[in-house]
Amino acid sequence: MRDSDGSPTAKQLKLDERNHVEKPLLDQLTGLGWEIIDLDGKQHPSQSHRASFTEVVLLPILRQQLKVINPWLEDDQVEEVVKHLTGSFPGTGLIQNNRHAFTLLLENTSVSENRKTGEKSPTVRFIDFNHRDHNRFIAVCQFKVRVLGTEHHIIPDIVLFLNGLPVVVVECKSPKVKEPIPEAIDQLLRYSEQRGAKGEGSGQLFYYNQFLITTCRQEAKFGTITTHSEKHFYRWTDPFPRSLNDLEHGDSSPNDQQRLVAGMLDRDNLLDIIRTFTLFSTNDKGEMIKVVGRYQQFRAVKLAVKRLLEGKNPRERSGIIWHTQGSGKSLTMMFMVREMYRHPTLSKWKIIFVTDRTQLEQQLSETSQSIGFSVKVADSIKVLKELLASNSSDLVMAMIHKFREADLTETFPELNASPHILVMTDEAHRSQYSMLGANLDKGIPNSARIGYTGTPIDKTERVFGDYIDKYTMRQSIEDGVTLEIVYEGRTHNAEIADKMAMDMAFADVFSDYNLKQRMEILGYGSRDAYLEAEPTIEAKAKDMVAHYLTHVFPNGTRRRLWEPPAKLPFVTRNMWMQPSPNPSLCSKNPTP
Repeated sequence: MRDSDGSPTAKQLKLDERNHVEKPLLDQLTGLGWEIIDLDGKQHPSQSHRASFTEVVLLPILRQQLKVINPWLEDDQVEEVVKHLTGSFPGTGLIQNNRHAFTLLLENTSVSENRKTGEKSPTVRFIDFNHRDHNRFIAVCQFKVRVLGTEHHIIPDIVLFLNGLPVVVVECKSPKVKEPIPEAIDQLLRYSEQRGAKGEGSGQLFYYNQFLITTCRQEAKFGTITTHSEKHFYRWTDPFPRSLNDLEHGDSSPNDQQRLVAGMLDRDNLLDIIRTFTLFSTNDKGEMIKVVGRYQQFRAVKLAVKRLLEGKNPRERSGIIWHTQGSGKSLTMMFMVREMYRHPTLSKWKIIFVTDRTQLEQQLSETSQSIGFSVKVADSIKVLKELLASNSSDLVMAMIHKFREADLTETFPELNASPHILVMTDEAHRSQYSMLGANLDKGIPNSARIGYTGTPIDKTERVFGDYIDKYTMRQSIEDGVTLEIVYEGRTHNAEIADKMAMDMAFADVFSDYNLKQRMEILGYGSRDAYLEAEPTIEAKAKDMVAHYLTHVFPNGTRRRLWEPPAKLPFVTRNMWMQPSPNPSLCSKNPTP
């Protein structure tokens, strides 16, 4: 049955959403080792391990897994830990409480005593990041939650629980919905009470949330509780460490949903994303935001660590991470540090950051507090030498923009022959880095070197070796992160009505000049006269307005005008920059 305008009814859309989006996603989760609880509108709380619909944590599962991970805990201690995790939030704000819960999951808690061994203040872990099978992964479809203070309920399509905690919320939409992803995002904002109205959702459901997923099968994106627009919801198109061929698909390539589920909801990957690839930061407006790494960052870090562990010499442990401009290279370096300092072997390495980004220093200092390493800043060559010579496993920030050029040419003696040193160079193609790099080769000859760049050149490869990972401009455009630019040339007809009369007038005015001088005057004067002539300017302005009204305004897109410098030969050309006509490739319009 269809509405009178021919569009599908709400019932049809819901059925389509169930069969083409929800069900395939649940089936894929089953294949990844998740337990599935598939409910309907007539459900009872006990079917999802709860006493009432006001509960958002599966308390019996949480208690059970606490004993699996911490087998020495006794029942009263379990209750103490559960109360600490579920009943002691710093306030009522969603972001504040989410960060509090995230910190607990990573840094754990403690009780007064291990009564079996007598150990005082032993650590109690909520998640076992080192042993996947000590954790329990449950997906609940149609998870019904009561809106506090009302008789109403929200029913998110799929909620994913890790040890009883709701860490992921998935909102599915029929691919026949006009704008499925924006509609799903708005629904998640309603569920999390972030649309400015109270009593329409359950903020508590999102206190433990690590990321959100919106999907209509062919298109699937993820964000966090601080992501409020589609602009900052991203695809996850690489199921690493799986390949696309590992995913079940027909003649066509796997769809976005299959890729994202295999990449982010693989149980090992999910644990890694929570532990290493998630952080809180402050944006340009001074607002607290939650950031989850993207697939190229996840893949690059994993491949780089693999190279460090398996390489038999400094060259085999080195390489280049080529990620196009704007793809988050500074965050990739942050995630790399986190991954290394949580690894039993790599945590003993010394890391040298060669950068001119002061923001990195602040970010790394914040990260160091939760991981347990120290950041030491080298703002001169003298301090850098001292830090390189020490055997401590710290992180050294070589702030290259503070070094004097004369000092960069100084030849280093051998300072540290350890092979357990990694030099990470930001924007590795810059000349000043190569000057320092030559000295680092002498001072720490056995170190591995990883260069991060968005614009690699031949010299970069000679210095650092081959590529560890590539994320190109084309991939960024396909992911909808970078705006695709299409240039359209616009020309102005500058034909002169009476050429003979103009030539005679020119010869009369400049009769006292020789031929060479006349040609110079002609080349300069006629050009400027044309560019500055009112009829020329008026004609160009009319053309711009007419083009805008007929091609730009009706499509709701934006464009920029580029006028070439006067010295360029194509002085009559205006260049329009416009988004790709394919909205699936370009959802981000440039700012006006």
